[in-house]
Amino acid sequence: MTTRTLAMKKGTLHRKLKEQEKAKKDGVYRRWLHTRDMPGSGIKTRLVCEKAAAGELHLMSEAEHAAFLEAWWRDDVETIFDQYALDRNEARRAALAINIDYPTYAGRTEPAVLSTSLLLTTVRGKTRGREAVSVKSVRPGELTLTRRQLIERKTWEDEGAVYKPVAFDGMHSNRSKNLTWIFRAHNDTVGRQLSASELTAQKELLRILRKQKEMRVVDACRYVDSTFQLPSGSGVQAFRQLAGRKALAFDLNASDPVQLRAGDVWTPKVLA
Repeated sequence: MTTRTLAMKKGTLHRKLKEQEKAKKDGVYRRWLHTRDMPGSGIKTRLVCEKAAAGELHLMSEAEHAAFLEAWWRDDVETIFDQYALDRNEARRAALAINIDYPTYAGRTEPAVLSTSLLLTTVRGKTRGREAVSVKSVRPGELTLTRRQLIERKTWEDEGAVYKPVAFDGMHSNRSKNLTWIFRAHNDTVGRQLSASELTAQKELLRILRKQKEMRVVDACRYVDSTFQLPSGSGVQAFRQLAGRKALAFDLNASDPVQLRAGDVWTPKVLA
């Protein structure tokens, strides 16, 4: 919990509590914090995603953005909730159980509302579960749970959910950059039919990548553009779309995926 959230005004708090109560009564989800609630708090991201419980997600830092991408990429993650508010009574009982003073709003005795960065619903075979992901913006290996996170962990564990504290150093890693590169291309295809040129680019790119193992991906993409008279960049876009569909795969830690050899890209025998 940050200084900004602890400084939440009474009127804002009561409005948000009423909104949460109404959403619960209506059987819908409402996030606790919006990007507009955190002015000047670094790089925030608001994006639409097919797995988002509310249609879009509000990510309060680059670290949360990186954590979201990891969740989105997982096949077992069905739904992603963001800025999920914990029930204050349950959280206070959890704090009492582990002998930690519960945080209050600045200058007041009113108990604070704690929220979890991401809540994932997962499906593995016939087993459904929940994972609460608490994100910190620190370098890998420096993660130490705060008092708030200890309360958060106990609250989720009491509800039978898995609690996962994670640390990301923003969006600096190659993996995070590649995932967002793939996500943007894939997200653009959700809810619409691909054009004839997009389908052609995907089909022919896969065919070439399977046959020309020593050819660079970028050269294969250019070949598809020129041979089939497609708009410039169609091949690279097809590569990103296919990766988003997991119709092909490559090392996500690669510094520049299009510079890989075709032999370093896994492709299926047929286009799924």
